[in-house]
Amino acid sequence: MSLMQLVKQFGSTRRFCLGLMVVGQGVLWWRAIYWYPQLPERFPIHFNFAGEPDGWADKSIAMWLMLPGISLVMLAFLGGISYWMGSLVRNTPGLVNVPRKDLFVKMSVAGRMTVVAPTQTFLAWVLALMTFLFVWIVEGTGRVAVHEDATVAVWPVFIFLVGVLGVLPFYWVATSRRLTDAAMREGLIPRPSNNAVS
Repeated sequence: MSLMQLVKQFGSTRRFCLGLMVVGQGVLWWRAIYWYPQLPERFPIHFNFAGEPDGWADKSIAMWLMLPGISLVMLAFLGGISYWMGSLVRNTPGLVNVPRKDLFVKMSVAGRMTVVAPTQTFLAWVLALMTFLFVWIVEGTGRVAVHEDATVAVWPVFIFLVGVLGVLPFYWVATSRRLTDAAMREGLIPRPSNNAVS
């Protein structure tokens, strides 16, 4: 089964990303709980650009679970923004940052919700990537702490950045197209004519 077939089976890209977040959070907490009993009395909490530990903390459950906890807080914050966006679209559309805001504020609520759907999907994608970045950090920290590895690989940070920044142009195009389509459907801008001048 291909990735696209899997996405269609989930019903939407956003639901697929939400599923990835749930799986990622499960893996994150599982790995954090797995590593805790094995940690030495002092474990690394910060790494330099080369992946070498350069900050340490005394072993405590609160300190070790801080990173998964931060992940949950970020998930709740960004997820809340995505959810809150629906309220903004319905009640104060002028506060939503979209291209052609002059058209956006004149649209029906349904039209505006169509326009912001790519933003909500983009936030879900970023949250899914972020969750797996936290998994990598916890796993790498655990492996370095028990001396299975000397450093944490830095390449996943670049994968995260490419995953976020590489999707931005597609997100922008999708938002712009949805805005134009919704504005044409609602008669706010004329449909292009099929009569080409030869």
